[in-house]
Amino acid sequence: MSVFCPGLCIASLILLVTGVLGQTPGNFRKIVEKRLKEGKMRFADVCPVDTDSAAKRIFSDYGAIFVSASNNPLPPRCIFDSEDEVSAFHANLAAETQNIGGTAVTLQRDAMAALISAREDATKSGLSITPRGGTTASARTFGDTVRLWNSRFLPGLDHWVAAGKITKKDADAARSSSIPEQIKKVLEWEQHGLYFSKDLSKSILYSVAAPGASQHIFMLALDVEQYSNASVRKILADHGWFQTVKSDMPHFTYLGVKENELPSLGLKPVDVGGQKFWIPNVD
Repeated sequence: MSVFCPGLCIASLILLVTGVLGQTPGNFRKIVEKRLKEGKMRFADVCPVDTDSAAKRIFSDYGAIFVSASNNPLPPRCIFDSEDEVSAFHANLAAETQNIGGTAVTLQRDAMAALISAREDATKSGLSITPRGGTTASARTFGDTVRLWNSRFLPGLDHWVAAGKITKKDADAARSSSIPEQIKKVLEWEQHGLYFSKDLSKSILYSVAAPGASQHIFMLALDVEQYSNASVRKILADHGWFQTVKSDMPHFTYLGVKENELPSLGLKPVDVGGQKFWIPNVD
């Protein structure tokens, strides 16, 4: 038997397209600008997306931390330039270290409390939530992000030189250039299909963060071993932890809010491989 409901069915379809119960994501940039202003910071100083192509990409891919409900100060930069800048930022954070699964995990205190609660709920269901990748699964230094970048950047250069897609001269120039220039050059090459992820199939930023831009620097991120388990993802979401870097499957970010609040923070859901990522609505 067919059911005819012209107005109601069309309205329902629109709601599904625009978001859960009509929750169209807000403008992420405007929301962040407002939060920074409340913290007496200028958006252009923190993340100069209008003048710096790398900053624009970083804000789009990693910016979710700027709407975290963490009680700690907002990040003063979207891309830190040195170890000294990162150390100065870390000195102002209320952080905590716990031994989880034999690995030292360091997070902002409220993020750690939420993780511990999530682990307790997981245990009740016969599940585990543990870090993936050793101590760099949580907090990272500037040097950590440089080493991880080089683990993708340098092999990628060698591959594309051998494939005849990048000249040795250009590769040598990229190796010796500053990190900000390396980021810009890699993103430029990727626009032409020369990718630098571990398997060379996607952007390097979906494999590792640009130096100084990792959410792990802000102590609000954790790489989780059980990321592929839907029940674990649900438990983490119930405690404010969400996947926010598209295609980085193990990576979770502490936002500290309920999932139905995310659109109001300017985040939109994107499905990748059957997993839901909440990414900045900057289109």
